[in-house]
Amino acid sequence: MNYFPIFLDAKMINVLVVGGGEIASAKIDLLMKSPAKVTVVSPKVSANIQALIDDNRIIYINGSYEISQLAGKQLVFVATENRRLNEQINLDARAQGVLANVVDNADLCHFITPAIIDRSPMVFAMVSSGQSPVLLRYWREKLETMIPQSLGQLASFAGAKRQAVKDHFSNFANRRLFWERFFTNTGIEQGVDLETTFNTQLASSMDKANNQAELLLINAPEHPDLLTLGAVRNMQKADNILHDANVAPNIIDLCRRDAPKAISNDNNIAQTLALLQQGKRVCYLHLGDVAADHPLLAAAEDKNYPLYRFNCASQ
Repeated sequence: MNYFPIFLDAKMINVLVVGGGEIASAKIDLLMKSPAKVTVVSPKVSANIQALIDDNRIIYINGSYEISQLAGKQLVFVATENRRLNEQINLDARAQGVLANVVDNADLCHFITPAIIDRSPMVFAMVSSGQSPVLLRYWREKLETMIPQSLGQLASFAGAKRQAVKDHFSNFANRRLFWERFFTNTGIEQGVDLETTFNTQLASSMDKANNQAELLLINAPEHPDLLTLGAVRNMQKADNILHDANVAPNIIDLCRRDAPKAISNDNNIAQTLALLQQGKRVCYLHLGDVAADHPLLAAAEDKNYPLYRFNCASQ
């Protein structure tokens, strides 16, 4: 991963845009969706940029670029056709500790802007690291049709209800289980009133000790594409991950990111059993068949822990 993905608090960003044409206008339009402070420098500007200037939404410097204009800026977008000027701004920005993006010239960029699917406050961003813009555009368009427009409303609703859920449940595991059930409620997908669905589910949810102990056995394939949807869904719900030493890293990466992970061996079997006794969901990614007398299977049977098996698609 050559580019580190990060979302910045736009209220803290002061941006310089060098150039006043259509390409600069497109960058400014994106910036205008955030509270970032934008300054444009160019001898002339497009009609769209002029409208923003007239509305006092951006600061305009009628003239040419000077290094002093980088003072106090965190980012600079360079959208000119003057290669020598673009190279100079790149050097100036680096010397001033300002991150520069020179449009259509990856070699002069300190950062790149991703393709975005905006369902604010949910925002999805993706890049091809400059390798295949057409492929990136294809997938953005594909995902646009898959991600519902109502997702932003749902995210805002959940944010407003976080404290109510926190007050109702005394532990994190129960809160997470509540939200998982809420977000996958069929009524939510069909447009049922969010408030009614939320209140009904909360009223019927007891704050009790988390006894959701489960042992999930997933036969890991050679390639992630061979994992079934059910396998991936449960990998992302597990509290702890145990895996054989030779399971591919790109398989393990699909597990819940904050779940502790350990290589299966004789030394951590007892620790895994203790996690099950605490009511944890434990996912074991294994290669090949698991022996019937494996300690984890024996414990699951002895303690009546729910046991679920998932095979890869080729099996």
